[in-house]
Amino acid sequence: MLEGKVIKDFNDKENNLKKYTVGKKFKAENKRYKELQAKGFVEEGKEVKAKEDK
Repeated sequence: MLEGKVIKDFNDKENNLKKYTVGKKFKAENKRYKELQAKGFVEEGKEVKAKEDK
C-alpha cells in the first residue's frame, strides 16, 4: 500500500467519486496508486503498512 499527497484535484472513480483536493493525503494499493501517479494526480508515494489491531 502506498500513501502520498494529491498534486492535482480528482474524483476517485473507484471510491464513489470521492473528491480529493490538492494537499490531501491519498492511500491506495500499489497498482492503483501507480496508475494515478502516472496520470499526474499524486506525488511519489511512500510504502505504508496496514494498521494492525492492538
